[in-house]
Amino acid sequence: MSHRGKKPGRTLVTETHEPQLPQNWPDGHVAVTLTGDDQGECVEVTVHGVRHYLHSTTARELSNMLLVRIEEWNAIAHAAGIPRV
Repeated sequence: MSHRGKKPGRTLVTETHEPQLPQNWPDGHVAVTLTGDDQGECVEVTVHGVRHYLHSTTARELSNMLLVRIEEWNAIAHAAGIPRV
């Protein structure tokens, strides 16, 4: 059986890291928008070019969890004498 004309399979991205050099900070790293009526979810979060579609409740919990971890990081940074974010 010939596979000519068959589209290549999608590659699932399971992990991303910060680029070696900033790329159009912050827009080249992260973006958040509301989705259109054609999506079942209402928030689109893009991190390093990978789009994630989230329900508003999931987006809120992500925000809450990020704020907790950022405050933890700020305490560590302050104790080490480096700038907080």
